[in-house]
Amino acid sequence: MSTFKGQAAMIASIIGEVATARLLSARGGTELEIPLKVEGSLLAQLIGQADAARLQAALGPGKFTVPAGPGRGREARKRRALARLQAGESLMAVALAEDVHLRTVSRFKAELEGGLQPALQRQLDLPFDQV
Repeated sequence: MSTFKGQAAMIASIIGEVATARLLSARGGTELEIPLKVEGSLLAQLIGQADAARLQAALGPGKFTVPAGPGRGREARKRRALARLQAGESLMAVALAEDVHLRTVSRFKAELEGGLQPALQRQLDLPFDQV
């Protein structure tokens, strides 16, 4: 079973998981040209000659929008931040390294420690609440 979803899973079925991961992390969320002749092309440089040829045979030449996938964007930053938190890095170090807000890293840490609770459940009891 593929670790990818949607269009990325379809690509993985053609060129394999490793080449798909390389393609998505290098060009995910952008448009890429699948050339008629793959030798020496950007696509061949990214995923290798054989995989580029397989992708071109399956999809044909032309412009192709590479799915963003898990290697880029918000989900990738979250995954890297969670890994850093599990490795014991400080909230500030994670926020700076992954270019996210400190509050965002705090939420990630709360998820690791047992999940986020609704805001009302996190609110402390105030003295006048206990009448």
